[in-house]
Amino acid sequence: PDRTSPAIAAAMSVPARAPVGASARSPAAQYEEDRARRVALERELEELQAESERGKQVLDSLAEKIQSLRAEVERQRRTKPERGCASCHAVTLQVDAAAQSLLGSAGHVARTLLRDMGADRAELLATVLRYIEPVKHLDPDLEDLYVRASASLPAPGQDRGQSSADRW
Repeated sequence: PDRTSPAIAAAMSVPARAPVGASARSPAAQYEEDRARRVALERELEELQAESERGKQVLDSLAEKIQSLRAEVERQRRTKPERGCASCHAVTLQVDAAAQSLLGSAGHVARTLLRDMGADRAELLATVLRYIEPVKHLDPDLEDLYVRASASLPAPGQDRGQSSADRW
């Protein structure tokens, strides 16, 4: 877009002076014209200088913020333990335990079903729940699944007829 201000555009639209000897205007009119153009250009210069100053202030402010953020990052980098915090290590162990438990459970189910398609589903579910029980607290969905699946198992000593575990 054209960034020429209205004052400059007006000053530029004033026709050039007539050559010496071909004076179409009086010297007073020429003086007023030149004066009006100079005033408009001075006003435009002031506006541009003020805009430039505001831009410098914004840039200075941003430079200060950047410097502050860099200092904060450096401070955090210096205080960060080499191998992560204790919580990070605990979470890693928990994720590993959950993955191992779920893989063990899936492997047992697959092995059992490959050997015997008619395997007792309630017994399989009970085995899966034993694998999941130590890690169920790590995820609300896993804990919910554990509770619902446990509720579908027959109570110890109860007849194992058609239980809701057979639907699993």
